[in-house]
Amino acid sequence: MHQAAKNGEEMSTEEIPLGIKMLTGLTKVMIRQKVTTSDNNKYVVLAPDASVVFYAKENSGILDRVLGGKSRAFEINIFDTEENEVIRLRRPFTMGLDVKMDVSVCGKAVSVVRKEVTFCKPIININDASDKPAFRVKGPMIPTNVCDFELFTTSKQRIGVISKKWSGTAREAQTSSDNYVIEFPVDLDVCFKAAVIGTCLLIVCIHLYL
Repeated sequence: MHQAAKNGEEMSTEEIPLGIKMLTGLTKVMIRQKVTTSDNNKYVVLAPDASVVFYAKENSGILDRVLGGKSRAFEINIFDTEENEVIRLRRPFTMGLDVKMDVSVCGKAVSVVRKEVTFCKPIININDASDKPAFRVKGPMIPTNVCDFELFTTSKQRIGVISKKWSGTAREAQTSSDNYVIEFPVDLDVCFKAAVIGTCLLIVCIHLYL
């Protein structure tokens, strides 16, 4: 039902980078975030066995982070352990309520992520490269330190979740770090797995950013 990307057929004819190979076979990843307002946010994406899949770093100006806050434009570059840039997330500056993020895998545009304008629970649409609906992410009425953003197909079948995990008062106070766990089907197209990871980072920015 959720076809995984095939070597060379959907991304390129070249060898698939290590990080993408690892992501293809996973049903769960953990994202650890280093939170700061004075430097670019950094993330590490881990497999269930705690091995590193990706490293990620936000590229945005200090004024964007301090003054723009949740509305800031940014680019997040995601690298595998062999220092290949495998995923790029780009959120351009937009006016009004339009929140959009472009997702590229190995240099190819694969998804457009958009926040839906709602007055109740937050909803984020994960669209394909043509901006056509593919999946929806629904969050709680009031996002908190422990909360779930559920992943659904367009036919309303729940297939995964993005969870924020409480690290403990002492740990969060001392390290300024947050943990997120993402679950998705093993056979989900790797490009959409990348989009779900990107959606998690967008949620951090627009709903959980301090």
